[in-house]
Amino acid sequence: MIAIHFDPANLDQEQKNWWTEWQLKSTAATDRVIDAFEGWMSGKPTKAFQFDFQNEVWKKLKDWLLEKIFHNKCAYCEREISGYYGDAEHYRPKGAVKFLAADGTFGEPQFQLFGKDGPSQTLQPHPGYFWLAYDWRNLIPACVYCNSGEGKNERFDLGNGRIHLVLVALGADKVVAMAVEERPRESKKWPGYYYLTPQLLDGRENPLLLNPLNPAPDRDPRKHIRFGVRGIAASVSGSPYGKNCIETFQLRNEKLRQKRQKAQETFRSEYYDALRRTNPEDMVHSEALVLLDQYNKGEYPFSAAALDYLDVMRRMEAVMLQQLAGEET
Repeated sequence: MIAIHFDPANLDQEQKNWWTEWQLKSTAATDRVIDAFEGWMSGKPTKAFQFDFQNEVWKKLKDWLLEKIFHNKCAYCEREISGYYGDAEHYRPKGAVKFLAADGTFGEPQFQLFGKDGPSQTLQPHPGYFWLAYDWRNLIPACVYCNSGEGKNERFDLGNGRIHLVLVALGADKVVAMAVEERPRESKKWPGYYYLTPQLLDGRENPLLLNPLNPAPDRDPRKHIRFGVRGIAASVSGSPYGKNCIETFQLRNEKLRQKRQKAQETFRSEYYDALRRTNPEDMVHSEALVLLDQYNKGEYPFSAAALDYLDVMRRMEAVMLQQLAGEET
């Protein structure tokens, strides 16, 4: 898993036109699902909220992200998505939500229903993060393995005591002070209560799964997951985020490990070949630097494993040089 940084403001004019058109569809679709949810909650429901989402809206974005931003790779395991189009993965599940309990079974979180004056004492199964179903910050391409029942699917573990949020009370002054892209959407029926953006939710929920799309610096996947020689996955210093991702996305799967190892060997060969062709007096145009930049941007399958392997090689070279220096003295 490697961080992918994307800012729509940097798109060229043609792509901005496409993006603006898609955003209009996304906003309209979000309005519909929120209206449906608030109508459902106002009717004193006796069963869980259900909604027929407009799959074509997020599918178009997934296809675009897969080609333009994620280099035809799964956002989680980094295997190449070829021969099929993969899934439109909702980082925060749009419908039902599950979490892994201490006893190894999956539980379903609950939330408080709202009455005329705000939260009531009545509980219902968490409806999912429906208001983020069409939010580009919550949509990433994933392979069928990572998004299957044996992978992530509806799972979303938290480190805040498993309090999965829906509507949150906020002061208007706090909302106005926020950056525009972080401002939450206010409820039409319950003024003063808001549907939080992904950034605000991250701060309050502390999800144990990492999102590789525009992560905060402290949630960069490479700070929590490392790949050693032979593509072996490990959490960094016992990171709970790393452990959770490795288990959820089955990053220790043997076939996946073999693919990472092969990618590491390919990178080693290409990198040292590029170094041999480098002119020491013209490092700016070094093919090796260009290759490193491409891997840092996640342009190749298993880029994170390749870069981690480079770190291992450099440490080994440093130790060998120290030993040689000691022998010479």
